[in-house]
Amino acid sequence: MKNLSQIKSLSKISKCILCSLLITPFAHGAYEAKSYAVTTWDASCSGSTRSAWDNMADAWYDEITNTGFSLFGWCLSGHCSDAFTRDGQYVNGNIINSKFADRSLVSWGNDTRHLDEGDAVMLALHGFESGNNYGGRVRVNESGGGNCNIMRSEMELGDSDLEFLHLSSCQSMDDNQWSTWWSAFGRAHQVDGFHGLMWIGSSLINDYKDFADDAFSSTIAESWLDNMYIPDISGSDDQCPVAYAVGENSSDTWERIGTERYDNVHSDPSSIGYWGVIYIRGCDPAAESVIASDFSS
Repeated sequence: MKNLSQIKSLSKISKCILCSLLITPFAHGAYEAKSYAVTTWDASCSGSTRSAWDNMADAWYDEITNTGFSLFGWCLSGHCSDAFTRDGQYVNGNIINSKFADRSLVSWGNDTRHLDEGDAVMLALHGFESGNNYGGRVRVNESGGGNCNIMRSEMELGDSDLEFLHLSSCQSMDDNQWSTWWSAFGRAHQVDGFHGLMWIGSSLINDYKDFADDAFSSTIAESWLDNMYIPDISGSDDQCPVAYAVGENSSDTWERIGTERYDNVHSDPSSIGYWGVIYIRGCDPAAESVIASDFSS
């Protein structure tokens, strides 16, 4: 990759940095949403039970696909013709890593009819970091080349349909990963995740609903930060959301971060020459240093 540039915004969700532009929504009705969540790792892969995780992912899925109703051309509830269609809501069962991996990178990858088939996808898995590479813990250790983990280095996002991937997963967007996350983008537009640990619980379900709802009227990136940032969530540690996008160049990247909504989806990037990220300045999570203070670990 030549001439790859990088930018790091020291934002407090600052609108002067985002330069958010609200464009009149248009009806599309053709985009699809999918959701994958694991709550019990009681199959062949191990992991701690998190009973509320599927409810969090489901709240996002139900809201992004909420058509509501209209009267005489006025949308009175839900998102009417702008709502995404329901393309699959998966909890536990046979969630394996081949569904999230690309065959161009690993021979056993099979994301084309799974992760990459949705236009917007929520993925809720235990997350970890290995050598500046995000990893998510799946539920079933499939036979063949797969195992219990899906790694960012095994993903090529958007070479089929995927535009927006939301990772409800710890350490999915640690700051030391930013310089390489772009390499997982095929024609995807944005990946949203967390620097350090994120939290699971019934009190957070509405945050995921509100994120989906707000992302029709505000940008996806800003909605993620607004709804997922929780200071002192554990009494001392913060929950630190990060929105990460790519574009052909600087202006294309920031235009995407500053204007893309669920009802204002841009065309796919023609190439990747730049990446951009917004986050909460000073956010200090568990398991990581203050965001953007140490890019080496």
